[in-house]
Amino acid sequence: MTMNTQSARVPAIVATALIATIILQILYMALLGGPQPADPSVGMTNADIAGYFTERWGEVALVWTLEAVAFVIIALGGLAQLRSSNQPLGWGALALFGVFNLVQIGIGLALFKPVALAGEEATWMFWAIVGGAFAFYFIAKIFIGLAALVFGLALMARGGGTAARTAGGLAMFAGLAATIANIAALGTGMGWLMLAGATGTLAALMVAIAVATLRQFDGTTA
Repeated sequence: MTMNTQSARVPAIVATALIATIILQILYMALLGGPQPADPSVGMTNADIAGYFTERWGEVALVWTLEAVAFVIIALGGLAQLRSSNQPLGWGALALFGVFNLVQIGIGLALFKPVALAGEEATWMFWAIVGGAFAFYFIAKIFIGLAALVFGLALMARGGGTAARTAGGLAMFAGLAATIANIAALGTGMGWLMLAGATGTLAALMVAIAVATLRQFDGTTA
């Protein structure tokens, strides 16, 4: 296999990994969704948190581990394309998106369950760790937003018909929205979580589409 053949495959592999992270995130939200208060009038208690991580940890760990594998692929793919690509800024942003997601998943896998089971007196520490993990989550989404802006602009510049230009414009819009929403979330906290997450997920989808389309236009230099 030649280096050009390997380089040509990287965008397709990264696009597939991006789609995989979106599917896994949707499955997590639909089937697992995080701890819920047993009594909404009381709010979330340590017993609720501990019960969730005791009962659902196997499923949670499986989803997060699969996500980590996908983010490793994205990070390595971004690094591999830095020199050979016409959009090194976009690929660099994708690599950092993968790296920061690995950090936040690592925090979750290593710390969420043991701190959740440490007792009522450690509840404050659990929420502090969750806040730290989500800070890296927001940073990662900022980078996927920037990647969407770069690849969207490149796609619009290539032309290629109305469909390609529309996809490029949507990628730029999604990227701008994700960047702004996640910068706001990073500065203000969890109140922006749903908007930040949704725009970041849309940006990831548009990056996958843009990268795959640019590969068709540019061959090995997507």
